[in-house]
Amino acid sequence: MLTDPLLDVLSAVVNVLSHAGVEYAVTGSVASSLHGEPVFSQDIDLVVRMTPEQARRVARELPQRFYRNQDAVIEAAQVAGFVNLIDSESGLKVDLSVLPAGDFNDRVLERRLSLKFDPNVPAFDVVTAEDVILMKLLWRRDTRSAKQWENALSVARVKGARMDWEYLFGQAKKVGVEEDLERLRDEAGI
Repeated sequence: MLTDPLLDVLSAVVNVLSHAGVEYAVTGSVASSLHGEPVFSQDIDLVVRMTPEQARRVARELPQRFYRNQDAVIEAAQVAGFVNLIDSESGLKVDLSVLPAGDFNDRVLERRLSLKFDPNVPAFDVVTAEDVILMKLLWRRDTRSAKQWENALSVARVKGARMDWEYLFGQAKKVGVEEDLERLRDEAGI
């Protein structure tokens, strides 16, 4: 077991996902912390692409320390939904969001990066800085969450001109967050 509970939980879940052949990428606050300024998180957000059969296998092969509802895991795969896993040892929650097919979601998985969080832990697939921003803006559109805005702004400030702004604006227009992205760029001073 790793000494960092977040890395330990992430490693355990990713190992099962990989073994089941599930495409995944770390997103949410963990990804925005990697690309931007560190933020505290009590959960791990993963986007996945999995079939109901893969979901059945994931639910079956997760270590016993993880609470999961097998039917909910399979249903999430069937309807491109959302399901929680809870680690009884650390109390950390893992949110699995099953991505439906579609231009933006396909690009998120195609563009993911393999990053090392720690020299003693294998690399994990993580969404790009650009896709963190777009996903945060999409979640903010639906929730009006200040936290989503601050996470996206943090990534924009840290990465700045090093990001692919042409890609960002092209995708922002497709998913309907172009005005928010313009405001974010201005607020980040880019």
